[in-house]
Amino acid sequence: MKIMFLDESGDHNLDPEKVDSSYPIFVLTGCIFEQKYYEQKVINSINKLKEDFFGGIDIIFHTAEMIRPIKAKDKRFLKLIDTNFRNKFYSALNKILDETDFLLTACVIKKQDHWEKYGISALDPYLLSFDNLLNRFIFQIRNPDQGTIIAEKRNSILDNQLEIAWLNSKVSGTKFVKGTEIKEKIDNFKILPKAKNEIGLQIADLIASPIGRKILKIKPKPGNEVDFDIIKKKFICKNGEILNCGLTILPKK
Repeated sequence: MKIMFLDESGDHNLDPEKVDSSYPIFVLTGCIFEQKYYEQKVINSINKLKEDFFGGIDIIFHTAEMIRPIKAKDKRFLKLIDTNFRNKFYSALNKILDETDFLLTACVIKKQDHWEKYGISALDPYLLSFDNLLNRFIFQIRNPDQGTIIAEKRNSILDNQLEIAWLNSKVSGTKFVKGTEIKEKIDNFKILPKAKNEIGLQIADLIASPIGRKILKIKPKPGNEVDFDIIKKKFICKNGEILNCGLTILPKK
């Protein structure tokens, strides 16, 4: 049994007047683990990291709070203001992720290009990305595996849209996978709030932003984010290529 955790970076808004010019993309990331390995090793290793650096496993890793610790709801993130502490923490985090076995798939939507190409017919970036990652996941659990998908809760309206998209995929399928196969292969689909402290969702959260920054060619922040060189090694690939396999950028040129 495999399990894929989904989290995003950026918003799904396509209004040309409201798109953030400093981050004009949407990234949906899927981290795929063998379920037993995840439950027996990954959860424990991340919880030990939390205990070692923040004194408790109840802290929830959230990129938005970790890069702006002064504004964080959990005041334990204020420790990240200290450069020495922050460097040690990200070094330990990167080591854990580097040594952890999982596959990564991500879909990046260039929102302005997407809008210019499709106009009012443009699909919601989250739902378009979800369709892409669903295909990738199905390809990973064929013969004879099954899988579970866990997405992070956003709000009731967006969650309902995702639920509808999920139900529709089981009936109508996707461009590459029949609905009957999706229904047969995906054992469970859940949307969980951040407060559930699901480790897999937190890993997906930590990875999504560095992917977006890499696509936008924004200079990395050593000691302040997950190292993209580690992320790159986790992508699903074919013949050494990750583009259009583990990493999809839409619209395609």
